[in-house]
Amino acid sequence: MRPTFLLAGALVVAGLPVSPARGEDLAKILTTFFSPENPVILVASTNPAFPSHAAHFRSQAAAQGVLRQLNAGIATQISTFPIGSSSAGFTYTFDEGLGVYNRTTESLGPIFTERPLTAGKGKFTFGVNYQDATWDSFEGKSLEGGDIKLFLTHEDTNRDGTPVSLFFEGDLIGATLRLNVETKTTVAYANYGLTERFDVSLAVPFQDVSLNADIDLDIERVATGANSGIHQFEGGALTSTTSKGGTASGIGDILLRGKYNFLRRDRGSLAAFVDLRLPTGDEANLLGSGATQTRLSLVAGGGKGPFSPRGSLGYTLSSGGSEFTGDLPNEIYYTAGFDLVFHPRVTVTADFIGRTLLDAETLGERQAVYRFTNQGNPAVLETTRAELVSTTGNLPLLLGSAGIKINPVGRLLIVGNVLFKIGDRGLQDKLMPTFGIGYTF
Repeated sequence: MRPTFLLAGALVVAGLPVSPARGEDLAKILTTFFSPENPVILVASTNPAFPSHAAHFRSQAAAQGVLRQLNAGIATQISTFPIGSSSAGFTYTFDEGLGVYNRTTESLGPIFTERPLTAGKGKFTFGVNYQDATWDSFEGKSLEGGDIKLFLTHEDTNRDGTPVSLFFEGDLIGATLRLNVETKTTVAYANYGLTERFDVSLAVPFQDVSLNADIDLDIERVATGANSGIHQFEGGALTSTTSKGGTASGIGDILLRGKYNFLRRDRGSLAAFVDLRLPTGDEANLLGSGATQTRLSLVAGGGKGPFSPRGSLGYTLSSGGSEFTGDLPNEIYYTAGFDLVFHPRVTVTADFIGRTLLDAETLGERQAVYRFTNQGNPAVLETTRAELVSTTGNLPLLLGSAGIKINPVGRLLIVGNVLFKIGDRGLQDKLMPTFGIGYTF
């Protein structure tokens, strides 16, 4: 009957209501800035020397390309973020001679990684975890603090391929992005021991995602001069702000897992497991990746004592993606950690969690040189700005995890954990609290 409970739990979670995005699809918000359909507001001249001048800073392929790459990175890393372990907190073997189940370890198990021990034949565990993340940075740049800057250049009005023959073409518009991204993820998971050494499990995430973006535009009169009046926004301002945002909620990408504990000794164990992450989430609203991911891993762990170290190594094959993420890269997955039993009903756990995305596209920085002339002075001058560019390479995403499991009564477990960033690569949140509850039948 317990496999039926496993399926029933999945159906209950899958039946949760799905809320469409309020406003436009979340994965489209950043890509619409500076697009041909949404050009920068017309910038006009009030200088009497240029009465017919109507300068445009319209669709900018370079700036939009950076926003597309940022959008792809956010969409990929939110939808493939680790959703926690589905391992049973209580693991057993059946003593046929006595006809009873015996605990195989004192530890209550990990929270965000796996251990090799299986639950035991016929043992069923169900639980729910809740995680809150407010994403602070991308590639070390503050998302809300205005570290992401773009620059728009003037249209080539005389079509000569340079911004220097007509001096007013040398002005720039600086665009500063301020981005707030928050995800609240509730994961329902279930684990069932098909045999003494083989477990199957299921994790179903339900996600609530919000994204709000502000772009501050600032006219930089590097060529025309601060008081020229040649370039300004309507109303005479040199600055303007464009805002977009929305929220969405629904089922994320469902995770299926099988684990086989092929070696079990008093001093340690080995297991192989396979994860299948299915593209069940709505990729247009940052709820899913649009890709099928299969991860093959080996995990080793310590014995029965109060201190139980563990480590794992795996490889993820990604197939497909979406128009927002592109094809997802393959990954190398690696973890190391331990459980420490403070009390028969209290286990402290800590882990290092690493993912390296192979040949992934992300953002880097370079110094860009902009050329210009001043009115009445044909000498070509230069100014430099730090510019974001797309780069390709291996991308390590590193996390630390520290938590506690408490067994207040029976086989009930209460979980508290915090994930924290290690390094600045990729999409990061400084601290991500996780709370959960689980029960083994």
